[in-house]
Amino acid sequence: MEIWESGFVKTTLEIDDELYREAKAHASLTGRKMKDLVTEGLRLALIAAAHAPAAGTASAARQLETCFTEADLAMQAAPAGSTARTHLDLDRNRLES
Repeated sequence: MEIWESGFVKTTLEIDDELYREAKAHASLTGRKMKDLVTEGLRLALIAAAHAPAAGTASAARQLETCFTEADLAMQAAPAGSTARTHLDLDRNRLES
C-alpha cells in the first residue's frame, strides 16, 4: 500500500472475476470509475455495519416478543387441569419428606 495523492491510498484488491466484470460494467454504464464505485461500496458497507447491531437488537426483540405471544396463546389453549409445574412441586415435596 502506498500513498498516491493527498488523501488517497493506492492498494491492490483481489476480487472474484464475475464480481469484477459486473462491477466494471456497472461503473461503465453509470459513467463512473472503478475506484469511485469501490470507494462508495466500502462506505456503504461501513455504514451498514455501524447500524447492524441496532437493527439486530430490534429484530431479536421482535422475535422474542413473537415467542412470548405464541407461548401465551399456547397456555390459553392448554386443557384445564394440573400443570407440569404442579407435578414437579408435588414430586419435590414427596422427595423432601
